[in-house]
Amino acid sequence: MGWFGSIVSAVGSAFGSVVTGAVKVVRKVVEVLATKGEAFIGTVKETYAKVKPFLQKLSPYLKSAAAAVAPVFPWLSSAILAVDKTITALLALENSPVLKKLEQAIRWVIKVSKRLHEKFNAAEEVEARQHQEAFTAARAHVQTAEQKMAFDVAAMINELAIVKTGIANLLDDGNFNGFEHYLRLRATQKLLRPIDDTLATAQSADEISADDIFLVQLGATLLSDKPEMSEDETARLDSIVISRYGKKLMPFVFEEMSKMWQLALTDDQRQWKRTSAKLSEAKAKLSRLKLEALVSPLSSEEQEVLDKLTASLPEAIAANDDLLARNVEREHYISATEGFLQLLEKDEAQLRADNQEYLIDLGDEVGTMLMECAQKSVRWHELSPEQQSLIADFANIFREDSIKRSEALEVECNG
Repeated sequence: MGWFGSIVSAVGSAFGSVVTGAVKVVRKVVEVLATKGEAFIGTVKETYAKVKPFLQKLSPYLKSAAAAVAPVFPWLSSAILAVDKTITALLALENSPVLKKLEQAIRWVIKVSKRLHEKFNAAEEVEARQHQEAFTAARAHVQTAEQKMAFDVAAMINELAIVKTGIANLLDDGNFNGFEHYLRLRATQKLLRPIDDTLATAQSADEISADDIFLVQLGATLLSDKPEMSEDETARLDSIVISRYGKKLMPFVFEEMSKMWQLALTDDQRQWKRTSAKLSEAKAKLSRLKLEALVSPLSSEEQEVLDKLTASLPEAIAANDDLLARNVEREHYISATEGFLQLLEKDEAQLRADNQEYLIDLGDEVGTMLMECAQKSVRWHELSPEQQSLIADFANIFREDSIKRSEALEVECNG
């Protein structure tokens, strides 16, 4: 079971208010789409190439650069003083190896706090990880709650820089193993962005909560090659997401794939329109040259243009027609995905209030077909007319909502 699958399993009880059978299908559908969606919608690398320009604007470094111009955060000095008390306590223990590494780590944090908006180079990233080990080793020697919190805050600054560097590198490379890997990046990025604002505006370390520290630590976990979250960590994350974002954990994570797919589709739809306009011009030019050739010999330049258009247009038209077919196919699948996302976001009472109870049974039937498409790489043209009609009817209900959700990401990127 992958990371997203473990979330589905751990937070499944959150959807107990909806009819049990339908909920199982919805949860299974979104898990399959998150792990097998490449099979019938497009590979993550192809899709990310179209979304990358948007997401790069969301890099925490760019967003927090203006807020991080102060030499040191206002709250940092008090946190460092609290750590200093612990250093004094360590001196009493004569634990000089730990003390020396801790002192170096604190100096590093003060340095890092001045440039949290920057990306570490490879050597700095290695050094930051070494200092993180020093914080972990020294924390075992602290005794008071105040000292432990001060340690956690100082270590958080260092770990936040490590995580933000990891995010920036992934955004630059786009080297995702699959959609699930992409979902982990976006979940981490969304969870950490508000912490930048907290660090920039806090006047004392007391304004930095245990949940903030937990999210940074979790961010480091999510960027690892094989992230593991315990049920307790998943439950705590679910609670934080609900309190801070008003959303349950599963739709909070899963909606990023829906946005990504829709943005990529919109980009391809625009590409089809641009190409169609150029092909129309080329076809008109070809028709005109053919007519002129019937009346009188063409110049060498005109004949060359005629020959090139005659040779290239059929292939270009076929490629654009194939793009149109893929766009239509993906439009149905992506809009249907929005439907399952809304079924995750709403409970039975909301569905009744919106007169959408019928979506439970319809979603069951459509979800079963989508899972088969994903797991067996079934293309749209391989479905029966009845199956196509059923998916299309379900998708049409959510098409506008799917577009609005992706537009919200565009606004966020450009804001």
